[in-house]
Amino acid sequence: MNQVIVVSGPPGAGKTSVGEALIERFDRMLLVEVEELRHMVRAGFRQPWAGDQQAREQLELAVRNACAIARESIAARYSVVIVDVVFAWQAALYRELLAPLAPEAPSHLVTLLPSLDVALRRDAPRGADSIPERVRVVHGEITAERAALPGAILDTSDDANAQLTADRVQDLVARGESRIA
Repeated sequence: MNQVIVVSGPPGAGKTSVGEALIERFDRMLLVEVEELRHMVRAGFRQPWAGDQQAREQLELAVRNACAIARESIAARYSVVIVDVVFAWQAALYRELLAPLAPEAPSHLVTLLPSLDVALRRDAPRGADSIPERVRVVHGEITAERAALPGAILDTSDDANAQLTADRVQDLVARGESRIA
């Protein structure tokens, strides 16, 4: 069965590593990194945390582009893992845009939410690309929105590696506990 799995979380949560671990398990599964889409398609690029109208429009456009890729991939009989930092308003947009794929290709959202200390430690090796204050802010915002986020939330603080977390994500998906559409 084809499906779409959106893996979310703050910086340092391990989203990309888990996405890579998931796609390695299946022959017909693709990885879509939304941050890469944002850098590929830009006009007057705004940082996602700018908080102005243009930044929000670019975040929405990135979700729309990721969903368009997912729809085309599903049509070609591929499953898709989308890696993105998803807040409640974006989760609602993912649900709306991916709903037409269900029930043939259900969509899931799994938010990886390790403790703040773990996220900061995991993000640190990025060197100059690591922004500890941004990790703190995004972690706090996702934590505050927990109740409003559909799908499943995983505390990955004690997971030894991305493969273990991918096992946990795959289990949630198989049981339908992370389904959003």
